[in-house]
Amino acid sequence: MSQKATTADERFLIRLYQTAQSSGDLLSKLQYLGIARSMGLKENALKNMIKHLAQANLICKLDEASIRLTSRGCDLVSELLDL
Repeated sequence: MSQKATTADERFLIRLYQTAQSSGDLLSKLQYLGIARSMGLKENALKNMIKHLAQANLICKLDEASIRLTSRGCDLVSELLDL
């Protein structure tokens, strides 16, 4: 079984997906700062990541501290995880 290489953006999306999945709703509101800190992401890199993921319609920014995955983001993570 081969493993695909993942970017930091993809790893962040996967972690968001897993967090949302544990809450029971994949489209739930997520506080992303704690998730990013647990991954060791720097604040500047995180801001850029959020901006680009939102532009790609993979996440939706709700306010300064929370986001949610879009259905397109969930589909991408499903493909990455081979679900």
